[in-house]
Amino acid sequence: MLSHRLFLRHFSSLSIKHHFAGHSHHTLARPYSGPMTLKTIYIVRHGYRSDWLAEDEIVYPTGIECDPALAPHGVDQAKELAVYFNNNSNTTTTNTTIDGKESKCNSSNNQQNQPKPKPQLIFSSPFYRCVETAYPTAQALHIPIFLEKGLGEWYKPHRGVIPKPPTIKQLSKFFGDSLSDAWQWDTVVPSLDGEDETDIFHRCQLFWQKFLPKFEQQFPEVETIMLVSHAATKIALGMALLGYQSTRQYIKPEHGGDGETSRIDASTCSLDSYHYNKQGHKWNVNFVGNTDFLSSGDEMGWHFATSRFVAGSKEDIEARKNNGEV
Repeated sequence: MLSHRLFLRHFSSLSIKHHFAGHSHHTLARPYSGPMTLKTIYIVRHGYRSDWLAEDEIVYPTGIECDPALAPHGVDQAKELAVYFNNNSNTTTTNTTIDGKESKCNSSNNQQNQPKPKPQLIFSSPFYRCVETAYPTAQALHIPIFLEKGLGEWYKPHRGVIPKPPTIKQLSKFFGDSLSDAWQWDTVVPSLDGEDETDIFHRCQLFWQKFLPKFEQQFPEVETIMLVSHAATKIALGMALLGYQSTRQYIKPEHGGDGETSRIDASTCSLDSYHYNKQGHKWNVNFVGNTDFLSSGDEMGWHFATSRFVAGSKEDIEARKNNGEV
């Protein structure tokens, strides 16, 4: 296995600048569908957060408010994710968890029983909990982690504190050489004024339009990547990649849903997998919401349409505590 420095030299990194001009609310076209080597995209939500359990004062490793580390249980989930990818005998699951329920996910190319490709690169939201979730997999597979602002958390307008994410310099103190600066991390930049539900979906649509051609130019031989993000962003990314026009649409039968009740689940450390159909020039589902590799299964599931509060917010955790979920 190549070290990530040798790996990056092998793929001859290019410097590409992208500027995000702000939000608009018109309907965007489908994601970039030009010539593409990339075949598989995994998207995972970060593991269980430490501030969900904290009774005492919360410690933020980066010194940034609202940027907590994982709880010990979340660290265990991240390690289980690494084992999942590092196990050569594993194949992709035939069952998908959507809205906390197990259902069959039959993609058009019947990919479920094929050997599971391993990520060759990881792109992570810059927030500590996401990089911490990615770290065991990066270590196990000897691959780099690139920071990407476009994968960042969803913060609503008028929230009060909308934190700026830590920099690679701040995070390198904790994750060392696993972090690489060979990627311009501002493909799309979430608004520091906050986003409503339409804004975050628009952000994810725009992200794919900019990220995919940028990625193909910089890494023309890479076939499999993993993105590490947050509950709302993970859902919006998946829906935008599949060509839907909102976060609340039901998943169609062609994507493994029933078109009436199925949605992408966002439990902690849940994993989605998408593959590129070159003949149809579009992305399809391998599976979504997979938690089979986690010893505790589904936890802290969330969706725009079914949850009263923003995922992981104080209100969300208080409601879950009252319901006995935390």
